[in-house]
Amino acid sequence: MAPSIPSIARFILFIGAAVTSISATLCEDPAVRREWRALSKHERAEWIKAVNCLSAQPHDPNLAVTQPANATLIPPIDPNSSYYDDLVYLHMDLNPAVHFTGMFLPWHRYYVKHFENSLRDQCGYTGVTPYWDWTIDAFDTEHSTMFDDHEKCGLGGWGDPNDDIQITTGGFKDVVRVYPSPHRIRRNFTLQPLANIPNPFPNDPLAPPVDPTILINGSFSSANYDFLLNGFLGDFEGFQAYIEGPQGTHGGPHLILGGDMTGFCPGTTGPPDCYAGPKWTPNDPMFFLHHAMIDRLWAQWQLVAPQNAVSFVGGSVPARETYAIYQTFPNGGPPFLHFESVLPSDGLWQNVTVFDVMDTRNEVLCYTYE
Repeated sequence: MAPSIPSIARFILFIGAAVTSISATLCEDPAVRREWRALSKHERAEWIKAVNCLSAQPHDPNLAVTQPANATLIPPIDPNSSYYDDLVYLHMDLNPAVHFTGMFLPWHRYYVKHFENSLRDQCGYTGVTPYWDWTIDAFDTEHSTMFDDHEKCGLGGWGDPNDDIQITTGGFKDVVRVYPSPHRIRRNFTLQPLANIPNPFPNDPLAPPVDPTILINGSFSSANYDFLLNGFLGDFEGFQAYIEGPQGTHGGPHLILGGDMTGFCPGTTGPPDCYAGPKWTPNDPMFFLHHAMIDRLWAQWQLVAPQNAVSFVGGSVPARETYAIYQTFPNGGPPFLHFESVLPSDGLWQNVTVFDVMDTRNEVLCYTYE
């Protein structure tokens, strides 16, 4: 079907904005997102305080399941949960729609922005959204200064192996997450996580084997970041595929932190109906710092060349039945997405499109990165 006239008009407008930086399309005073360690102790404490506040805000009754095929893989909505838990549930329900599809980068960009909006609107937060520059820590994540034990301004350390790897220090040590079952935030440094991850193509003899001895920290090194930033000219599909693919830059920080960030089930085996996966990874606030860094990489890549700024392509359905199909559609198969495609929200936000999030400096987003 041919694109609508509004879609064409917006595309032309976007090209003009990208190439000539038309000021009318940009917000006047964008916030500048900063690396976590560039914040003062007071600024860190204020962010942690706001996140904990969101963990105490009531459930939003507008939250609704929109992926019924996912129903057997996640628990039902808990009406007694918090708004933070609602945001986790949103990611749980939409997991198949926003990973390995063209939605991955635009949806997570707005997801982090909505999280920021929620901190401001519900908890009075006035600071910036921080990010975690994991390139600094790629070769010694275990001892990174990110994992500070301070009870007010620290993100907390690694979990207690004798207590379901639940964290015992930092500003989030007493927070209980509801999904998939009640537990405190869990972390477990895992340098070789592929030994614990099933082969994504177990029934495909043509798929390359997974090497369980791989050290995952190389996936988010400075060299890998520079390769992504300066490569894939005008190639959104290739750019996303390299980030999100097997042993990719997106998965590395998730996997090395283990626990909730890897999607493992709470407890020795988890609840009887628990299926491990990336669904409830936002349980750990490190998720939002990590995805702000992924967004920073995309934003910087968009500024490298005009063709990067307007590059977007991808399907709406993961295409991972076989390795060959995945290679053909690494960021989703048909129906294909376009600038007018609406970012799914399960009722937590309204009518935000891919076009709306293609430039972080516009009036919908209004931020940049240092």
